[in-house]
Amino acid sequence: MRKLSVLLVDDNPMFLKAARDVVAALPNIAGIECANSGPEALAQFSRSNADLVLTDIMMPEMSGFELIRKLRARDAPPHIMAVTLHESAEYRAAVRRSGADGCISKREFGASIPKLIASLYCTANA
Repeated sequence: MRKLSVLLVDDNPMFLKAARDVVAALPNIAGIECANSGPEALAQFSRSNADLVLTDIMMPEMSGFELIRKLRARDAPPHIMAVTLHESAEYRAAVRRSGADGCISKREFGASIPKLIASLYCTANA
């Protein structure tokens, strides 16, 4: 069985820790990397080639939009999901236009991420 590696990106250390705890409790996770900025995420991705990147959008130094575009431009881009507090249709459309596969609400992270990981795991093994 193939396990997924995950890269979590958020400038809020409390959310990053909470998200890591949620993901770590799931089955089929090979490893979890954390980054608190876009540049750090790019460096870590270059070393680990995570299967899934979960990124905040509103960050200093480099926005999540820019990070998504840079990851999407790679030869073998990962699945990329924005994790955000913004829930408007316009905002979600902007996330999609940047190249993300979708959005997860920070308010519903604990309930949404197990479904996402399960769907990616099934896709990876198909």
